[in-house]
This record gives sequence, C-alpha cells and structure tokens, in this order.
Amino acid sequence: MPFTTLVPPPEPAERRRSWPWLVLAGFLAAGLVAALYLTIGTAAPKPAAVASAPATKSWAQEKAEFINEALAAQGRALLAGDLAGYLVTADPSLHDEFTQRFHSLRALGVAAWTAKVSRMPREAHDRQEVTVTIGYCLGTADCKPVELVLPSRWTVRDGRAVATSFQRTVLPWDLTPLQAVVGSRVIVAAPVSMAAGEVHRTVAAAEQAAAVADRFARWGPAPKRYVVYVAGPQEWRTWWNGEDPDFDGSAHGSYGVAIRAGGNPDGLPRLLTHEFTHVVSVGDEFGGGTYWWLTEGLAEYASDHDGSMTRARLPSVRRYVRAGRWDGSITLGRMPADASGDDQPARYGIALLAVSCLVQRFGEDRTLDFFAAVVREWSDPETAAPKVFGTEWAPVAAGCATKVRDRAR
Repeated sequence: MPFTTLVPPPEPAERRRSWPWLVLAGFLAAGLVAALYLTIGTAAPKPAAVASAPATKSWAQEKAEFINEALAAQGRALLAGDLAGYLVTADPSLHDEFTQRFHSLRALGVAAWTAKVSRMPREAHDRQEVTVTIGYCLGTADCKPVELVLPSRWTVRDGRAVATSFQRTVLPWDLTPLQAVVGSRVIVAAPVSMAAGEVHRTVAAAEQAAAVADRFARWGPAPKRYVVYVAGPQEWRTWWNGEDPDFDGSAHGSYGVAIRAGGNPDGLPRLLTHEFTHVVSVGDEFGGGTYWWLTEGLAEYASDHDGSMTRARLPSVRRYVRAGRWDGSITLGRMPADASGDDQPARYGIALLAVSCLVQRFGEDRTLDFFAAVVREWSDPETAAPKVFGTEWAPVAAGCATKVRDRAR
C-alpha cells in the first residue's frame, strides 16, 4: 500500500518531500503463483521412516542449492572488496551494473550482506524467475538488516550457477556511482561527480539532526547510522522513481533519506531532522495519508526544537487562514495535488501548530503515546484520546483549532 506525503518550503525556498511508504517500482517481486513455485525454507521435521531410502532432491531444490552457493560467494566477495570474485557468478552482460553496484555499496561501507533463494520455479528451464531475498547493513554489521525481495534468472551448467538477469532497483546505490562519508551517526552519499564540499556540509548538518531525531526513537532503537543520499538534478529524477520533483527531501524508512543538492545550508539541519524523525517514528510499516497531519506535525515539531520552524511557517499560515482556505480542522489529510506553493507550507504549519498544541496541553510523552495509538496502532483519534488524554477528542481538536486561528491573527 504505497503512499507519498510532501513537505513544502518553510519561507520561501527550502522545499522538501517527507517520507513515503514507497513501493520501489520494478523492485519487489509479488504475485507469484504458488502452484508454479517452490517456496524455499525450513520444513517441520517428519518422523524417521524405518529402513527408508534417502530422499531424492528435486531439480528445483538442486538448482536452488547451486544458486545459494553463488549468492553466498557474491556476498563474501562484496564484503572482502573482491570485484573479480563478485563478478564471477554474473553473466558478462550484467558486469557493468554489477560493477557499479559493487563500488557504490563499498563506498557506503556495506558491512553485512546475505542473499538466499526464497522462491523457485518448479519447471526446469532458465527463463522463469527465481526470487531472491537480500538483507544488508551499511556502516555496521550490528543492525536490523534492510530487506529486498528481487526477481532474477539463473543458468546452471556443470554444477555452477550464473545470474543472467537480476532486477535493478531504484535505490541510489543501485543506479548511481556514489562517493560517501561515514560520520559518527550518519552515512552521507552523493554521486561521484558532486563536489566533496556538498557531502561534508551535509554530514555536519546530519550529525546535528541525528542528535535531535534520536529523542523520538520511542518504539525501537534509533539507526546505528542514518543514511542520507544527496541527489543532483539527474538523480532526483531517477532515485525512487523521481516522484514529486518539486520537493527537496524524502524519507524512505530503513532504505534511507534523499535530499536535493544545493538547498539552503541554514535550513539543512531542519530538513534532515524532519526526515530522520519520520525514519524513527513511522519507519517502514506505519503511517498514511489519513493521519497526514499527525505524522507530518510530529516531524515538524521535532525540527522546531529552537522555534525556527514555527517562525518560518507562520507567514504562510496567516495568509492561508485569512484567505479562508482553511476549513478549521486540524486533522488535515494528504496534501492535495493542486495545492499552491503557498498553501503547502501553510498546511505543514497547521500540522506543526496542532502537534505543538497537544504537547503544550498534555506534555510530550502523552502526545507521543497518542501518536503511537493513532499512527502505529491504527486507532482513530476519537478512540485514542480518552485512553491517552483522559478526555474526548472533539473538544481537544476544537481547542487546538482555536489556537491555530489565534496564531494566524
């Protein structure tokens, strides 16, 4: 269930897009027909039969073993920095993209990489897809692996498996030759053609942002390192399918955060704090357009730790409210496709003021409990408010709407 939310500029030009729950097009293998595929896994043990003959492996099981051996060899070569070993199990037609992938992952500090066949076609020919599940960590092997599920094709000859096709993803390291700098809490990567100064400037801002966003990692540990990809104009049109090109940032859960190069350096810590807060609060599994105001409002609140975001948003909020374009509800849904350049920051400003209102009335801890109930546990505000706040939602929402209007005067 993919969905995208947008973050507009504060005032006037810091544009960004917030996290999407983004299905990477052409990247997840789905809809495989069970009758045609063998699921590879650990079966429950069966009682031993007396004097039974050894079980004969099927063609699919044998081919899966050969492919798993090749995948394991690829992983070992990748972690060892052995490009020749990495390419030996790939058809020569794949060498260019495998070489680019190898160098980009090495630049990112790939520290763990596992890959195994998860589904095999039962029929014995090479044109059918073999589904491979990959888990990887960047910067440290001690992480919850990021998972990819990819289709591929393999030829097995003389007991050796060679990949003849392997789905290319829309992740930056799979599309672009990258350089990277590893900080204490962040990894920042950019195209090799980009000036190193852009990368180092982003590292400094990202370290600041990580320290703030960590406070909102209430439902699990913060990442060992937040991963940030800095995109030039071409990369912004291709990474993660280049959706919503008018915004300057996006968060993609455990896969990383992308930002557009050349933005306002003074606003970069706010931008990254916003996106990192999405990473720790909604991650890969939660959120949605229905409660856009709450997911975006929390990210705005985190980036407003010094009051700068409120000051940046208020001019747009005032124009939006005074023009009668606000319906008076704080529970704003997903950004309309036709929202103007000024309406966008206004809506984010209202989301920020709404969450700030909840914090002022109930405190940060209970507000985060409310966020968890609504966004992470799929409750509605009307059900969550009495349990968390001890009062009905309608008067809470009305009171915060009044505060928004007061700030807009």
